[in-house]
Amino acid sequence: MAASIWKLLPSIDAETSAQNYTFMDMDVFNALIHQNPERAQAIYWREMTLRIHLACCASLLRHADWLNTLLLAVKEDNLFGALAACRGFLESAADTFYSLGTVPKTLAPNLALIRARIREKPTATIFLSKELEDALIHFSHGRKLQRSEAAEPMHAAKQMREYLESLKRGGVSQVHDYYSQLCSITHPSAETVMIWFEGEKEGDQVVWRRTNITHRDRIDRFLLGWKETNELVVAAAFVPALMSLRMLHKLDFLPKISSLKSFPLEKMPAWKEFERHLRR
Repeated sequence: MAASIWKLLPSIDAETSAQNYTFMDMDVFNALIHQNPERAQAIYWREMTLRIHLACCASLLRHADWLNTLLLAVKEDNLFGALAACRGFLESAADTFYSLGTVPKTLAPNLALIRARIREKPTATIFLSKELEDALIHFSHGRKLQRSEAAEPMHAAKQMREYLESLKRGGVSQVHDYYSQLCSITHPSAETVMIWFEGEKEGDQVVWRRTNITHRDRIDRFLLGWKETNELVVAAAFVPALMSLRMLHKLDFLPKISSLKSFPLEKMPAWKEFERHLRR
């Protein structure tokens, strides 16, 4: 699956690069709610779907750069670079899944209603999603706030453990152990000293000598040892964004990504359920 996704990324980048994202000033929008609520809902949902599209594209671009960094480090037998890239990709995946992991589940059953609101069809109800709105704003604006900085709560970045915990709830059961092992190399520690030496008992002494184990061997052992976890992380990183972009093909103001239609989402049980909603 990772190979299939990797081949998709350049075309997704090319076919979405011309898309602009425009958002109405909040004071103007708040005034419009009272003047023309149907128009306000149309703008709200148009902007929400634009936020979804932006978040999906940004996450895919960020993932791609981390994976490209990993490939370059592996090519050069650079152990520290490879594990630092694995950690960067894992953190990117966790951040994405925290905010976007449930977007397809929200989007699929509500897409028909969203389209109706965007078209300003008459309605007697107000349809909003504060939870989705906050998740998308957190993805795009979440950061470490300065002490004197005034900002909405969703702008404050979480501790990495919280992002990793979202991956664990999503099925990446060993994610905390995996992250801990990555940190033991990317942070100065005993592990970053002992990778260069190995001890051997000789009589009543222990002699430490430079090891013959190559960085290539260590990279291979690490990646193969965490193969299943890496596969789950790749799925969590990419699949929600790919599903969401595929669903957004239903909206005529967002680009259709032709190459995405060939990606086998149909083989995934979750997508089959989403398709039932999308066909309504």
